[in-house]
Amino acid sequence: MTNVTVGCPHTNLLSLVWNGDNEEDMEILLTPSPPASLPRPGSRRLVRVARTPRVRAADDLIRVASAGAVTFSIAVPLVIVVLFATTPSVTHYFPEAAAATALYLPLYVHHVRCGLRGERPRFLPLTLGAMAVVIVGVTPLIGAEWFYAYSALVASVLVATPPRFSFPAVACTLTAVGIWTAELRNDSGIPIYGGGLAAYFPIAIAERAAAVFILVWLVVALRRVQSARMALAEAALETERGRIDIELSESVVSELEEVIMKGVHAEDAAGRGSPKAEEELESLVKGSRLALANARRIIRQYKIVSPTAELEKAAMLLRSAGIVVTIVLPDTGLPLTLDESLRSALQVAVAQLLSEEVAGPVVLKLGCASGRFQLETVLQSNDEPAA
Repeated sequence: MTNVTVGCPHTNLLSLVWNGDNEEDMEILLTPSPPASLPRPGSRRLVRVARTPRVRAADDLIRVASAGAVTFSIAVPLVIVVLFATTPSVTHYFPEAAAATALYLPLYVHHVRCGLRGERPRFLPLTLGAMAVVIVGVTPLIGAEWFYAYSALVASVLVATPPRFSFPAVACTLTAVGIWTAELRNDSGIPIYGGGLAAYFPIAIAERAAAVFILVWLVVALRRVQSARMALAEAALETERGRIDIELSESVVSELEEVIMKGVHAEDAAGRGSPKAEEELESLVKGSRLALANARRIIRQYKIVSPTAELEKAAMLLRSAGIVVTIVLPDTGLPLTLDESLRSALQVAVAQLLSEEVAGPVVLKLGCASGRFQLETVLQSNDEPAA
């Protein structure tokens, strides 16, 4: 049973009751009820969009990429510590390298995780400053081999600060590392890293930091695309609901309000014993029948969906998944509605396209051959013109 109820202040409540699946089973009842107000379109409601396999696959990819970025950001500093533990020339610096890594690594991972979520880390100046103090402060004690750890500082600046600040800061840091490397000398005053070797450390730092930054940037881009896709689907659903609300408000609701007012007039006339009571009652009956007929007509329209509307809804679902869709209709005219075989073929085609990684545009073509309508789904390449 479906019960659609409307009313207005200081009147009884008018109910449109629909029993069963047939619109002929609808009845209009005038029942006593507390004052009520009619719902109006335009109120904001929560819209939920079904998560397709394509959307779930994108979410899984984002989770895997995020875990990979965090794992890589942890692995690089640990590899540097392992090098200090296994290289004979710097083995005696292993305790200092391990202690410094234990101090800056949690801050580094915190910056990367916030960058993956597209958030600005809390107390960013303090955390970046603490990392810089630890990493730069240990460099004179350990030596040039510690320059590899600067990749964590550079990556934190890239993922946690805006480009207008991060790029100049990174450029200055790499330049300072290059100059510092060129000025390193042994006990005899001879440069340790002369010539082109002074550029090795800045390049190595940039490579490691760029790897983390690119991973974070790709995850953030995927999140934005996913959010835009869901927002597009929600907007399409909200638009359709708004259209239905407006249509019902302009037709059924307004007519039911008129029936309510006629009922009030008939009740007043009967209470006063007015000779117009019978006329008011006849007007109420005619208005009720008209509202009921209009409601049946609208429900019948919702049940009979035109082929164009069916194809547009399918195209809207595909476009919300980021697929370019073109609809081609026959020149010979359209049927009143799609039969079950065409509707099933359309549903299967949409489900298949949503579950696959479709690269090119899609054409939904409804053709007519020998008096029979056929649905064709054409997957085009990116450089192929639409049909």
